[in-house]
Amino acid sequence: MSGTPLYSRFLRLTNGQWENSVRDLLKLSQPTGQAEQLLPAVAGTTDFDNNERVVVVNNANWTDFQSAAEAVAAKATATDQALQAVVGTTDVATFIKSFGRRAFRRDLTSPEIGTYTALHQAGSAFSGSQSAFTKGAALVITTMLQSPFFLYRTELGDNGAPLSSYEMAAKLSLWLWNTAPSDALLDAASQGALDSADQVEAKAKEMLDAPAATNAVREMHSQLYKIPLLDTITKDNVKGYSDGLKAEFTSAANSFFDFIYTKNLGVKDILTTDVGFAGPLMAALYGAKVNGSGIQQVTLADRAGWYAQAPFLTQWAINDAPDSIHRGVRINLDSLCLELGPPAMVLPSVPALEPNQTNRQRYEALTNGCGKPCHTVFINPIGFAFEDYDGIGQLRSTDNGQPIDTTGSYPFADGSHTFNDSRELMQVIANGPQAHQCWSKKLASYALERDIVDAERPTVESLGAVSQASGGSLKQVMLALAKSPAFRTHVGGAQ
Repeated sequence: MSGTPLYSRFLRLTNGQWENSVRDLLKLSQPTGQAEQLLPAVAGTTDFDNNERVVVVNNANWTDFQSAAEAVAAKATATDQALQAVVGTTDVATFIKSFGRRAFRRDLTSPEIGTYTALHQAGSAFSGSQSAFTKGAALVITTMLQSPFFLYRTELGDNGAPLSSYEMAAKLSLWLWNTAPSDALLDAASQGALDSADQVEAKAKEMLDAPAATNAVREMHSQLYKIPLLDTITKDNVKGYSDGLKAEFTSAANSFFDFIYTKNLGVKDILTTDVGFAGPLMAALYGAKVNGSGIQQVTLADRAGWYAQAPFLTQWAINDAPDSIHRGVRINLDSLCLELGPPAMVLPSVPALEPNQTNRQRYEALTNGCGKPCHTVFINPIGFAFEDYDGIGQLRSTDNGQPIDTTGSYPFADGSHTFNDSRELMQVIANGPQAHQCWSKKLASYALERDIVDAERPTVESLGAVSQASGGSLKQVMLALAKSPAFRTHVGGAQ
């Protein structure tokens, strides 16, 4: 846990949080689409795009936020009727206080009310066919949506100081719902109902049962397990593969992680369950039967968990052959939190198979000369456990006419363990502490919007224990985090 957090007190909304917050503020039935024009976070630097180190405003993108604010405000105030559907009042003070409270995620101060009242008066004199109230509101909305109080979530206290009630409401909502807090959540904050650990836990428990939480957790898993990359899969003349599989892969992956979350399952189930999801194209790969064209739940009796499912296996493959290195790398990074170090500056190409040579033997020959244990000890053994799945995730019994070897050994945090295949490997991982602590570390990073450091190991270990306990679900780990001082206080900065 050697992260490099900034411990920022000002955390900019992600593009997704901006989109969802604006949609809810303006009571729109559909996304505005403006977030697609915003500069995306720097990819490949952090696990998640909400990390403080990659979500910035700079000389290149501040105009994007200006243009986006102007566009959505113009739409919301195109007519008097359109604005009334949003604000439901023609009283200037009521509008400014209520809309400003939702936008800034707190009550406005008296000076702020005065400033926006004057701004409304100036805007009311603009040209246009709308009423004076609507024209003034257009300028207020445009300005508020460019304010740092909208664009940034704040944690203004010193190191170790508890977050204010409004800061807690914003932090909970942007994490659990990926959007600005509702009026009800802001009301709870104003009434002191988010001040204690038990109060925060109770509110988080209520929020975790809402559909918005399922979507937010899906987004976290999508980024953690690189689900968007499924749309970039390419294959060259591979029997059984068609580009139609990519859409099925994405839907099936999202359905899988939604299932884990909504059924109160946990990390063990991510690794070991025989439940999967498939459309007709994927069903053919699995040898399963589905009805109709939609994504449906299926039983995969010969597979264990996410890593033995076709989306993961096909993404990390080269045409019809397993990409043993990247399968091993991803599991090390995403479920074991092993820091592997940078690869060589120049990576050799994977050579063609020689007569009677297996894929495993090919990769062993390719990596044995690297001079470091990364491949032979950590990467290869994990990747080779999946040699019985080909480049599109189908089971295979031979490789290039030779028997397949899926056996291996791995030095886990709780000691070395041997395994015969991926099913045994996943069971070993699920029964040990490492994957549970790893997922907890990833969760903490996502919720706190920053890197996690070694000083926070006790928090990660505590969350991991919740995950590893009998019946430990993702929701239980999330509740434990919400209740913890790590979430409810500001960490870093001056005392």
